[in-house]
Amino acid sequence: MPLTEDTLANLGTEVALTKIESALKELWSSDEAKTRASLINFAIYSEDPDSIVTNSEQLIRITDDNACRALLITCLPDIKPQRARAWINALCRPYQGKQVVCSEQISFVLEGGDAAQVQNIVFAHLDSDLPLIIWWQGDLTKNFEERFYSRIDTLIIDSGRWSDPVSEFASLIAAKSAETADFDVRDLSWTRSHFLRTALANSFQDAKAREHLPLVETIEITHAECQRCAALLLAAWITQRLGATLDESQPGLTFTKANGNKLSVRLVEKKDGCALQTLRLIAPCLEVSITRDGTSAFVHTHASCEGHSHEEMLPADVVSDAELISSQLSRAGGSTHYSHVLPLIQPMLARLS
Repeated sequence: MPLTEDTLANLGTEVALTKIESALKELWSSDEAKTRASLINFAIYSEDPDSIVTNSEQLIRITDDNACRALLITCLPDIKPQRARAWINALCRPYQGKQVVCSEQISFVLEGGDAAQVQNIVFAHLDSDLPLIIWWQGDLTKNFEERFYSRIDTLIIDSGRWSDPVSEFASLIAAKSAETADFDVRDLSWTRSHFLRTALANSFQDAKAREHLPLVETIEITHAECQRCAALLLAAWITQRLGATLDESQPGLTFTKANGNKLSVRLVEKKDGCALQTLRLIAPCLEVSITRDGTSAFVHTHASCEGHSHEEMLPADVVSDAELISSQLSRAGGSTHYSHVLPLIQPMLARLS
């Protein structure tokens, strides 16, 4: 769907590429009540023209909690001839009653956009000396190449929205291993399992339950449509913690533990509900279930071991993309757990294809 001028007008004031920095300075000097704040460069990259309005709204919500120079990059590689346009805007929120604190938003529409255009135009307008965090939406296209990822500090992706996760994970792992790459990865599919991982760890605070943990024979995860990657990443983390490896001689997701015993992973897909809905671990004398109904702010845990049972309500994580991104931006450092399970996801996906 082609972009209209009415849609683009929502991005703020259009400025010439060569006038972006001077226009921003003029923006702040014209209103002394506004104070510019910036701790990071945060960019949203998309090749979907229909995402512009939604992404602009996402930036408003994200900058409410994270002061930054916000870059909205809409790249349209198939449109010729090559042309670049830019808009500026101030995303402001009240601070201590009287003062207004603002983040800068620079929006780019890159027609015929390639990696060189992104580097030469967009990266030239980063807030210097501040880290660059990019939320890459959709598949890792040909623009995700060395000139792009060698400049970033943190890459945020959502593997649940990839059209071909096997090849996309291969591209991601290849980029991570490049000599010029030094970025950490935050996968929203992994972030969506945070509340289940926390609740699961809480369920095994009891010493008797921990005794039976190595005896788990079945893991069952219920997930929503298009959230299979989130379920597989959660399963990979649990099986890795149990010291189990994927058994390629067995059908489906069958794992072998260090003692030779088998462990099976079963995925159940539901049309409705939140991304991850239920997690069950089953052993001969142990059953642990963690359930979240709809978009409830809580999860229900139930643990039964040797005839004794325990139930608890625990807080659940946020569900919207903007809230997930904000929580990522507020956390320092990368996710070492994700980097450990990343190599396991490809063979698991291959078994299900």
